[in-house]
Amino acid sequence: MEKISQPPIEELFQESYRQVLHIGFALFIIPLRWFGFWYAIEIAIFAFFWNLIIMPRWFKDSFRPLEKQKGYSTGMLVYPISILVMAVIFPLPIMAAGWAVLSVSDGFATLFGKLLGKRHLPWNKNKTWIGTFSFWISAAIFGWLAIMWTAKNMDGSSIFSHQFTGWLMYARVYFLWPISEATAHIEFFLSYSLQDPYFLLVASFIAAAGAAMIESLPIAKLDDNLVAPLCFSLFILLIFTYESLYVLYNPIVGQ
Repeated sequence: MEKISQPPIEELFQESYRQVLHIGFALFIIPLRWFGFWYAIEIAIFAFFWNLIIMPRWFKDSFRPLEKQKGYSTGMLVYPISILVMAVIFPLPIMAAGWAVLSVSDGFATLFGKLLGKRHLPWNKNKTWIGTFSFWISAAIFGWLAIMWTAKNMDGSSIFSHQFTGWLMYARVYFLWPISEATAHIEFFLSYSLQDPYFLLVASFIAAAGAAMIESLPIAKLDDNLVAPLCFSLFILLIFTYESLYVLYNPIVGQ
């Protein structure tokens, strides 16, 4: 995502243009306050074919040199696929947060890394401290805002997301809690977590730190557009299930 040498002006312009489009797609998160996961899936499918067919013809200036040669951008195609996967497996507010991280944080990390980044990470010379720090802070803030904005639309979550979260809660109590019971209590427990904005902010900063660390690793075969948002969403869901189980097994808090 970030290069060791300072890129020329032309490349900076191309990358800035690309990241503005990347970040601007976050505006489609706004309707998630009222529409369910099917809306996200429809947007993802539309965006996939848009990036495959329209982007190479009308927005060539946003393509990197190798992508122009191939006629498509792998990152741009992975982008909507990531949204589709999150829409299916995560509760809607967490999916919205992952989408915000995908759109805003990855874009900020690239922009700040290329424009201001000078000191590179010891374990990944293609990324800088300022880029990773930008990812962490923006992921924490925009992920938190996305959760707060869509928290009232838990009913818009996919059915499979309930099963997935139930399995996580089921595993956290070492298979002593029936999976049917875990699934039945998901909405209540998640709603309890979503009622506390301060807890959400702390959880978002923790999840963002974990996602930033994994995103900074030199894993060549994994696209950042898939790794970063999925890790953030999974981490924050794990934090929610931990807090929810604490409420369940603590009679004083649970009252």
